[in-house]
Amino acid sequence: MRIVEKVLYGFGGLLALILLFIAVCHYNPELAVRMGADLKAEAGEAQTSNHVNEMLAVNTTVTVGTLPAAQNTQTPEGNTLISDTTPAGNARTVDSADTDGNAESKLSVPGKVAGLSGYIPVKATGTEISQTKADEIAKELSKGETGSSLTFDSDIYPYYSIINETQRAIYRQIYANANAQNKHFAPVEDITANDLKNAFTSVVNDHPELFWVDTAYKYQYTPKGSVADITLVFNVTANNLDSSKAAFEAAAKRITDETYGRYTDYDKERIAHDTLISGVKYDANAPMNQSAYSALVYGRTVCAGYARALQYVLQQLDIPCYYVTGYAGENHAWNIVKLSDGYYNVDSTWDDTNPNTYDYFNCSDADYASNHVRRDLAIYLPACNGNRYSGLEVNPSVTPPTTTTPSTSTTTTTTTTTTTTTTTTPSNNTTTTPNTATNTDSITVMTVRGGGDQNYIDDINDYFNECFDAMIDRDDEVITFDLIVTDQKLWNNIYKAYDRGDCQEGYIDRYLVEKHKNACSMRVEAVPRTDGSYLLRHRAVIN
Repeated sequence: MRIVEKVLYGFGGLLALILLFIAVCHYNPELAVRMGADLKAEAGEAQTSNHVNEMLAVNTTVTVGTLPAAQNTQTPEGNTLISDTTPAGNARTVDSADTDGNAESKLSVPGKVAGLSGYIPVKATGTEISQTKADEIAKELSKGETGSSLTFDSDIYPYYSIINETQRAIYRQIYANANAQNKHFAPVEDITANDLKNAFTSVVNDHPELFWVDTAYKYQYTPKGSVADITLVFNVTANNLDSSKAAFEAAAKRITDETYGRYTDYDKERIAHDTLISGVKYDANAPMNQSAYSALVYGRTVCAGYARALQYVLQQLDIPCYYVTGYAGENHAWNIVKLSDGYYNVDSTWDDTNPNTYDYFNCSDADYASNHVRRDLAIYLPACNGNRYSGLEVNPSVTPPTTTTPSTSTTTTTTTTTTTTTTTTPSNNTTTTPNTATNTDSITVMTVRGGGDQNYIDDINDYFNECFDAMIDRDDEVITFDLIVTDQKLWNNIYKAYDRGDCQEGYIDRYLVEKHKNACSMRVEAVPRTDGSYLLRHRAVIN
């Protein structure tokens, strides 16, 4: 009988411990997540260390996407989006046609400019985290530059005046950190994902000079919707920003110098417009084509680059010029310019035909009604009702008329798919393909560097750089190369970097921008070697 009692007591005690553990996990879910991750890591390491013919794989699709539709509001209800002031007190009346598809469905885009678009809306990638993790971030992560003392003239920076006070605080912080090249920081205000998107969009729309900041960002948020951190994305020009700024400003100056001796804003605007489109070619595959840099420095861009370049040049001439986003058969961008009698629409992309025209230069909203519709924050920019400087220029004539069409009329979103595969089949040299390898392409082991033993790569940033260098000079649809890393610990870190999507920012994004490509699917196999190092065999499929 006593034995039965002991068994029952033991069973009851075990049950109590299980219930206690369940309760702890319920009230501290982060503990359960960490334990699960640890168990998964231990299982993975055990599988890697056993020399059996099995494969450990992780498949990660990294997509920079937009906010959910529910967060992408365009209405000022509850002052979630709009402040109580508008630039120059000349607010544009917003009716139902601006916020639904009626106006867009009625558009008629002339054939000679069809496809001359290419604007890509701001992309926000959000990841939900626990409140516990958010609290840890708040304790450890700096706010960086707060920009609290900054002010922005609404006549030059209209989007700042459109958004509300909370969004303005984040706007100032994003602007200040972008200038300081701080990528990662905690928000200075408790802000939602929607408010963050409005603030970020306002910064990049107001400031074409921030050409090294991509029109994309990442953030983490709590189950209650509060943003815990903000991560900016910089393009390749940030690697040598002083040199990039010098090239950018010199290119803009070449245009502003053409206006020397002209005294009216209209004359300066016309010359800037003409000089810009004479020196730029529409190219849907141009690198950094959402920035002014692509137009001014590279001389190749899409509508976003034309519009941001004209915006920056006219700002240098003290002429208010705004960046406008909307729809014109496709996502499209153009400008609003303020002259002495009011505001005008200018679409320099659509004027860049053969020959160049003034068909879309200094037009009213009524003139644009049949082929342009504003979207998002741009619907709150001033109405364009100026008329004094409209229709003053005469188009050149050519017989027979010819037209310029873009190389492509579709806008593709960069999608990076990364697959890493490890194989535990040992190899005694770096050029032998293991029996279990699935890659049948011939592979050449490249000379590697990194400062470690025998010049093996010993740092994950060196790994990113080597991958970039191995791919950048090749134009093949399938690129294969080998690298050697010092040990299993570094390989585990690389494996996790692919799993988290860090490799996209580490080297894949840079490669896609430099080579004007749309997507890269990467497969990596790791082969342990007798000296403890690992041979990493890469196969990239490029689109």
